[in-house]
Amino acid sequence: MSKINVDSLAVPAFSVAITDDGVLRYDGINDILCQISGLTKEMFIGKTAAEFMSFEGAQAWETNYRRCLASGVMDEYEELAETPSGLRWWRTILSPVVDETGKIIQLLGLSADINDRKRAEIELQAAVFIDIVTGIANRRRFDLDLAAAMAQSMDSGVPFTLILADLDRFKSINDTFGHAVGDEVLRQTAVRLRSGVRERDRIARVGGDEFAAILSSATDGAVAVALDRISRQFMRPIEFGETSVPVGVSLGAALWKPSMTADDLRAAADAAMYDTKRDRAA
Repeated sequence: MSKINVDSLAVPAFSVAITDDGVLRYDGINDILCQISGLTKEMFIGKTAAEFMSFEGAQAWETNYRRCLASGVMDEYEELAETPSGLRWWRTILSPVVDETGKIIQLLGLSADINDRKRAEIELQAAVFIDIVTGIANRRRFDLDLAAAMAQSMDSGVPFTLILADLDRFKSINDTFGHAVGDEVLRQTAVRLRSGVRERDRIARVGGDEFAAILSSATDGAVAVALDRISRQFMRPIEFGETSVPVGVSLGAALWKPSMTADDLRAAADAAMYDTKRDRAA
């Protein structure tokens, strides 16, 4: 089989020639792909990826080409790539073209711009893990984060801390001020909880008025400081125009130990939280 001229194809296409010394140089790009990508024949044909792309981008493209060369069969993949038209998602079908001896002399690439669909898909996947009221992680995301924290601690031997936070008298806030104010209280609680922990710590809404935080703090002293820092965030009421809503929060913390399961850790933090509630009610 002779080399393919991609200009004859009615779909976005490019081709890569394999030189005798193994260098991969583009030898074709059709007008359809030029229009979509912003690439031109002048900047593309006769060049290696490294001659017109960033190092990372060129390395990613060449890795895909080398994988197809090594397997000798058609390969299909999706990638986020930077072209003159911007950073976009593409799906590419890459096929080896062989000569009469069976030697691969060219790679034929058929590309499709899937940017809109891919970004919508990513947003949908992200929404599965986001609490729609507060905008922070939900229970599903929290369970994954907790499992990841446990796995990391098992590997490193460095413990972490789980903090549970429960809003006090949240039902009465809803009954007195209405659910719109109640939702705003939940949003402000998420903001204050985020302000009370460090950037690398993870927070989530895990129930109606229940929140959780996974902290990298690994000693009892550090946990006490974290609890005090969070508590201070709730010393002032939440303001709604001329309305002032006092919001209290009960906190419970548990330091993970190697023998603990996720349920053990949650139970320990939950028990500590209810001890706090009991002490405050006394």
